[in-house]
Amino acid sequence: MNQIVRSFFLKVVEFPRTTIFLALISVLLFATGMPNLQISNEFRVYLSKDNPQLKAFEAFEDDYVKSDTATLVVTAKQGDIFTKDGLLLVEGLTADAWYIDYAYRVSSLTNYIYTRSQDDEIESNYLVEDASSLSRQQIAQIRKDALAENRLVKGMVTDDGKVGLVLITLNLPEDEANASIAVTEQVEQLRDKYRALYPNFQIDNGGSTTFNTTLARAVAADMSTLLPLSYLIIFTGLFLFLRSAIGSAAIFILISVCLLSTFGFFGWVAPVLTPIAGFAPSVLLSIMVADSVHILVTYYHQLHEGDNKKQAILASLELNFMPVLITSITTIIGFLSLNFSASPPYQDLGNMVAFGVLLALIFSLTLLPALMMVLPVGKAAKRPESNWFQPFANWVIASRKKLLIIMSLVTITLVTFIPNNRVSDNWANYFSDSFELVRLVKRLDGYLTGINALEYSMKPKPGYTIFSPEYLQQLDDFKDWLNNHPKVVKVNSLSELMKDLNQVMHDDSTEYFKVPESPELAAQYLLFYEFGLPEGLGLNNLVTIHKDASRFTVMVTDSGSDELLEIDRQAQAWMVQNATAILTSEATGLGMVFAHIAQRNITSLLIGTLIALVGISAVLMLVLRSFKYGVISLVPNVIPAALAYGLWGMTFGYVDISLSIVACSTLGIVVDDTVHFLHKYIRARKKGLDTADSLRDSFHRVGIALLTTSVVLASGFLILATSPMHTSATIGLLMAVTLIFALVVDFLLLPPILLYLDKKKELTNAQT
Repeated sequence: MNQIVRSFFLKVVEFPRTTIFLALISVLLFATGMPNLQISNEFRVYLSKDNPQLKAFEAFEDDYVKSDTATLVVTAKQGDIFTKDGLLLVEGLTADAWYIDYAYRVSSLTNYIYTRSQDDEIESNYLVEDASSLSRQQIAQIRKDALAENRLVKGMVTDDGKVGLVLITLNLPEDEANASIAVTEQVEQLRDKYRALYPNFQIDNGGSTTFNTTLARAVAADMSTLLPLSYLIIFTGLFLFLRSAIGSAAIFILISVCLLSTFGFFGWVAPVLTPIAGFAPSVLLSIMVADSVHILVTYYHQLHEGDNKKQAILASLELNFMPVLITSITTIIGFLSLNFSASPPYQDLGNMVAFGVLLALIFSLTLLPALMMVLPVGKAAKRPESNWFQPFANWVIASRKKLLIIMSLVTITLVTFIPNNRVSDNWANYFSDSFELVRLVKRLDGYLTGINALEYSMKPKPGYTIFSPEYLQQLDDFKDWLNNHPKVVKVNSLSELMKDLNQVMHDDSTEYFKVPESPELAAQYLLFYEFGLPEGLGLNNLVTIHKDASRFTVMVTDSGSDELLEIDRQAQAWMVQNATAILTSEATGLGMVFAHIAQRNITSLLIGTLIALVGISAVLMLVLRSFKYGVISLVPNVIPAALAYGLWGMTFGYVDISLSIVACSTLGIVVDDTVHFLHKYIRARKKGLDTADSLRDSFHRVGIALLTTSVVLASGFLILATSPMHTSATIGLLMAVTLIFALVVDFLLLPPILLYLDKKKELTNAQT
């Protein structure tokens, strides 16, 4: 440690109250940005503005209708919804749904446009008009007509008539972060009103706005429960290992001011956060402990050796400054590598944690020493440090060959399971069954509709129009082919409407349930149908305004992103071979947008991880001043993540967009243990100790600190595993597993490697 740094630390311990005052002033300045923070629930924040799938999706929405929806699902507790009360309920919900903010289209069983032919003219009316006046016979006829409508069944009503849907299409403003929450609250009020009026029916709400709101509420629940629990677990763990309530309280203060400063800073520079930011506090809580634990362990060790408070703190800072600085830099590099992510929220998460780690470094070297100078030492802190790491070190040294073989076999075995992890993201798996929305989705998936939609804008090739018989027939053939796919629930196509209209115009003869024979006839049918629509409704949900393309929707049951991409790949191949009148079109829709980004994220983060690994290795080689030890450090830095993903492949077998960040996120943290162990080892070697004694010295000096930080870090992340949000739970679990593997590798694999390489060098030197 150079003279400038030493003199700075001397000022900190000589003027602790001034240091604390300046630290608190800076915290207050940062914290003033906290009120500016808000969480956006708009899905577009997960995508970069130049994302090609997002651009395609927005172009699709411009041509047809917006994707933002709210739904009300009516389920008859007995019988079906084709009763007077059932139809009155759906009719009332449909009418009141128009008053929901931003609603511009409401579709349901009751306002479904039912087309009849009278005197060779098309007449289009609502399927249900004035439900209160309907007789039993009329209701029976409505039921018969509804369940015979292919375009209605598995869209607005189940084929057994038990469940009906009210679909509210919304045009949410892009500049209001909480528009989804406001809409969902209005829908819930409407739901509760009708629940009281119609107790014989179950009424639930869903749609994209409900999903966004559920995500926001889940994050808020995590913040209010998991964050305090994290504090409790970490404080308890620190007290058990440090045997000092004062030291634990000091770390508690340290991490609190770091969190306030971090979020306050982002309140000024990037106030609009995403639900992913809710993961940051738990991550920061765990990481911020590491630096302070190493400083306090050495501090209490020096007190036990007879130093006074000032001497003990200065000795601890001198011994730990370099490894703490290195580990902070490597952790920052690891999290900054998240900027390679294809999803901006994960970039923001990386930047937020990296900034928090920087603050933790600064406060650990200033505020923590100042606090320890002001606070009493406490009796418990003066107890001798447990020396059980000495026999453990002796056992590791004596068992080096066995450990090297066993750890190598374990590593090879688990690494072979890494390819078992398929890259797959599924929004339906983001939450546990404790959420009402999840239970609703699972109940309706494949029964009423599919939870994923592949959207195609089908443009005719030159020489054809959307009214050409060849174009319509190929749409219909494509629909029939897709309906045979085991994952496809329903397909909506212009061809289905044209077949219905052709049949209606020929006195409902089943012989004419086919596409019209000429473009002129098809255009005429569609024009008559459009003129017959009630005021306010149009064809913009099915054809473009210029009638140069039609919408083709494929409803798919519960599927991962890899399955959606495979369905689209097969569909593309079918169109190339069979659709001579249709331009090949890639599928879009929210599911497809996120399917592509999940795949892209894996590739981009792999590049980020490799670059971070190179950067971290370069830092270690420079600081350790040894190319050999820099290369050796790669082993305990890379293997833990490989072991964790291998174990994940053996058990769960998938990696989604959230799990793809774990390798980057843990890389810098995993380095912490390696750096502290190697730093003490090299320091002992420079003092003239041989390899075995240097390892014993390393275990003695940092063993308890490494065990403490690893257990506390893993415990902090394991708390996330209790989250009802599966994204947070799986990240927490995989990160905890990675950190446990890191401790095992540093204790059981790194020492045998050092013994093998450095002992060989010692023997060579002795022979020469």
